[in-house]
This record gives sequence, C-alpha cells and structure tokens, in this order.
Amino acid sequence: MKLLGITIGQCSGCALFHDNKIIFAASEERYSGEKSDESYPLNSINAALKYCKIHADEIDRVLVGGYSIPPITVLLRMYSKFSVNDHLIAMEKYWLPKLSGKKYPNLLSLFSDKISYEKFPFDSSEFKTSNILNIDHHDFTDDKINEVSNFFKKVISSHLGIDESKIIHMEHHLCHAAYAFYGSPIRDDKTLIFTADAWGDHLSATISYFDKKNQKIVRLREYSDKNFQLARIYRYTTLYMKMLPDEHEYKVMGLAPYNDDQPKIAQVEKVFQSMQSLDGLEFRFNSSIKNIFSYLEENLRQFRFDQIASGLQSFTEKILTQWIQNVISEYGSKTIVFSGGISMNVKANMKISQLHDVEKLFICGGGGDQSLSMGSCYAYSESQKIIPKSLENLYLGDSCVYSDNDLKKISGKYNIFTFENTDQLLKRILDGKIIATCLGRTEMGPRALCNRSILADPTKRENIEIINRKIKNRDFWMPFAPVILHEFQDQLLENPKKIESPHMTIGFDTIKGKERIPAAVHQYDGTARPLILKKETNPLVWELINKFHDKTGIPALLNTSFNLHGKPIVNSFLDALHVFENSGLDVLWLDKHIIEKS
Repeated sequence: MKLLGITIGQCSGCALFHDNKIIFAASEERYSGEKSDESYPLNSINAALKYCKIHADEIDRVLVGGYSIPPITVLLRMYSKFSVNDHLIAMEKYWLPKLSGKKYPNLLSLFSDKISYEKFPFDSSEFKTSNILNIDHHDFTDDKINEVSNFFKKVISSHLGIDESKIIHMEHHLCHAAYAFYGSPIRDDKTLIFTADAWGDHLSATISYFDKKNQKIVRLREYSDKNFQLARIYRYTTLYMKMLPDEHEYKVMGLAPYNDDQPKIAQVEKVFQSMQSLDGLEFRFNSSIKNIFSYLEENLRQFRFDQIASGLQSFTEKILTQWIQNVISEYGSKTIVFSGGISMNVKANMKISQLHDVEKLFICGGGGDQSLSMGSCYAYSESQKIIPKSLENLYLGDSCVYSDNDLKKISGKYNIFTFENTDQLLKRILDGKIIATCLGRTEMGPRALCNRSILADPTKRENIEIINRKIKNRDFWMPFAPVILHEFQDQLLENPKKIESPHMTIGFDTIKGKERIPAAVHQYDGTARPLILKKETNPLVWELINKFHDKTGIPALLNTSFNLHGKPIVNSFLDALHVFENSGLDVLWLDKHIIEKS
C-alpha cells in the first residue's frame, strides 16, 4: 500500500508511506525557504514522489491531516508572514471586537497586502470558482468545513491527476496520537498516548491507549478546545511579551530559568491558575474570560518579562505533570508517549520524565502539526490492519546531491578536499573551527540531528559568542544543545531511567554541564536538550564524537541547526552553500568532500 499524507497549515508538508513504514517526510519550508510555510505543499509533494520514484497514480490514498483547515490562515500566510505587530493589529481590530460581540472587519480586508493570489492554489481555476473568500476565520460549521474540504480535494486532484475519491481526511488528534505511538519504538500493551495542542478539529487534547491484542489505538478521553486552553495561554503570553506567537514560545521557555524569585513566580502562576484548572482528569477554563490576550494585558502588567516567563513555564509544567500523574493513577500504565504542539516544550517533558510513576517515555520529533502527515499515514494503515514499523530515524527528506561541476564553480574561492575519514574533521574542531554538515538525507522536523547541523567544541564557552556572531544571531539567553554519545551519556546526563531522546525532545539535568560542556547547556540552570546518538543512527558523526571523546574525555559536541537567523534549516547543497558563503562558518562537510575557507 502506498499512502501520501498531507499537512496544510502551520509548517505544511507531506509524508509517503509504503507497505508498513514512512519512506519520505518533509516540510514545505525546506523548499520555499520561508520558515513555518503554511502554503499548499506543492514542492514537498513533488520532491517526495521524485525521490521515491513513485508516480501519483500509484498512490492508493491521499490523507489530509485534519478535517478543519483554516483557509484564511493559508491565504494570509499567517504563520510565515505575520510580524508581531501584525498579530497585535489582529488582536485589536479583529479579535477584540469579535469576542466582545461588536462589529468586526473581515481579516482578508484588514491584511489584504498579505495575500499572494499568484501562489498556487490561489492562482487556480479551483480557487476562482470557490467561495472560500467569504468564509470567516475559524468559521467551522459543517457546511463551511465541507466547502473548504471540497476545494482542497479539487486542488489535490488537479495537482496529482488523481480522482477525488482517493482523497480523505483524518481526524487531527488521531493523527497526533498515531504519530506519538507508531513513530516511537514502544509497542507495550496499554501504553498511554497523550496529545495536546492549541486546536485541532475542535479538540485540544486527548488520552488514548494501545490495545496490543487488537493492534489499535483506543481513545479514552478527549478535551474540547473550550475547556483545555493551555497552549493558547502560552501562545498569547508569548505575544504579550512582544514575541512571535506560534513560533517563539521556545524563547519564553528558554528565558524562564533566569528568574528564580519564587514569590513572584507564585504570583504570576495565580494569574494562569485563575484561567485554567485541572480537577482529577477534567480541565476547566474560566468561562468568564472571553479574550485571553486582554485578560493577560490586564493581569500581567505589574510583572517583569522574566517573571512572566518563569511563572508561565512553572504553571505549564505543574498542570501537565499533574494531569499525566492523575491519568497514570486512573489507568495504571506507566509507559507514556506524547505528541501535539505542547509536546515540544522540552522542559515540561523533563518534568514528566522525572515523575516517579513514569517508567518509559518517548516523544517523537516535530510533534507539532508538521508531523500530521506522518500521523495520518499511521492512523489509516492501522485502520487497514497494517502494523506500522516505528521510525528508525528522522532522516526522511532529500539527499544532499551535488556534482563535480558544482564544486568547480567555487574552487577558486575555497579550499576543497576529498573527504577521507573523520580525523580530518576532528583536527578542525580541536583547532576551534566551526563546522557545518550537509550529509545524506535531511531531517524531518525542526531539530538538526547532525545531517544539517553546525558542530563545534562544547568545552569552549566562547563558541556561544562565536557562533552567534558568525551565523546564528540568537537572543542572548537562548542556549545551544549537545549531541551526546548514547554509550557514554552517564558521563554528562542525569538519566537514571535511560529514557531515549534521539530527536532532541526532552530536557535533562546535566552532570557538571556548566563546567564540562559550557557551550552546549543552558547558561543559567545547566540543563541540556541533547540529541542522544546511537552509533547505528548516524555512524559517521558518532565516530567523530567518539574520537573527540578519546582526545578530550568529553563524549559530546555542540550541535545547532544549520540555517541563517529566521530561515529554515538548509535542505540542498545549494542551500548549504548559500549559508556557508553568507556567514562566518569555517568548514562545510559534505558526503564526499570538505570545503574550507582560507
């Protein structure tokens, strides 16, 4: 069976599933160069079919992640093009009057300059004959849902040249749950499966378990987006702090440890506790609050930015861990998987991993909506009595392809060497060089897992400033991360349960991290968000780190994503070369060559 999963919305993309496993997955942003690109994933679909040598008419089903696709979000490019100021204008001129029951403008007229009518599919006949311009933002009555669905089915049918009957939707949180479980290596009976995000088909969270006898996921409980609004609280607090919502929540999380004034944290927590509460397994949201952003403006104004960040993160960690503990107590299982946008909060995941009753935990990479395409394939295959194979790794995108002619064009500018062994890279790292990698297939998701990474010596704290100055330009409080050898993790990480983290989805306390790998831990609390690397996952990089370990006694390197600030992680050789040429990177490591600046 050949399945094509499609995500349309935040970080649109696709996945190809063949027989019993995912064979390709990528986000549209990697091809467009626009971070969080919500466009119809034309380029990634074409790339998937080309890479896998599959013709569109061979596909048995096209699976769209979610029933309710907000067309206005896609049309206005709200994830990739909106600035903080645009979101503030939307709050003032659209959401405030709408939530107050007053007359409000159409979002399309308010941001008409954002619309790209020349971009597919808005340049198509399907769009010109549709009525979706008249659908209000988040107007999800059944007839509107069907209207948008019919439009995208026509678009997909036209693009792929297939019959519309092959195209179906898969429920949003079922996709998250299926990815959480089937993407993981865990196959234990009664495994508890949690999903949590801001919104998806009128839900914001679910609890399920895996029924091993019948080989299927069984939903135990679901939470309406009216009752579970944890992600929205985090989103709007991010905007209140003048950071980009749906994008910079990780910056708020990174800022949180810098304030440890416990009385102030408790005061800020009370604001959030007045909004969202948990009673046993039931979440309740304060129904008197009609506008979350306005409520935050009114109640957080007396607190400093770092106090707000720490209070929000503490509140989030406490309510999530209490929820999971309550579910474990109710249903008995101590094996957990987790997906959805909230699963990308690595510090909350750290607290979950430390719960006494959690024995096994796995969190797949890219748990936000970018993985709905994979989840839809898993969910559908389960319905067809196919037992999906877990992900071996997330190297699921295009390969780094280049020619001798490509190298010839730049041979006068740089030193080019044939790659012979990892000793060549080890020497350069020990000499203080900053190395970028463009090796093999690119990673799926928002984390660089060493195939499209920047690597450096983690023992030199000055590498933080060097990398930021040369390429990353990150906010001063944001940490870099380590890649640590699985076999030697006990030297650097507090991980008594031996929880796997091959996708950089869980935070860990470190063992003298600020002393031993100061460039690759959080500068205040010394925690790390590591890639715990097994040899079979990436043998070459594992070998390089192992040699670094032999020389220095440190089984780790600094690992951060290979991209310019505000841009997606590089995809192709030409992307990598562009960043290399427009930054202060010293070395570019390719499959067969090493490019070095003089």
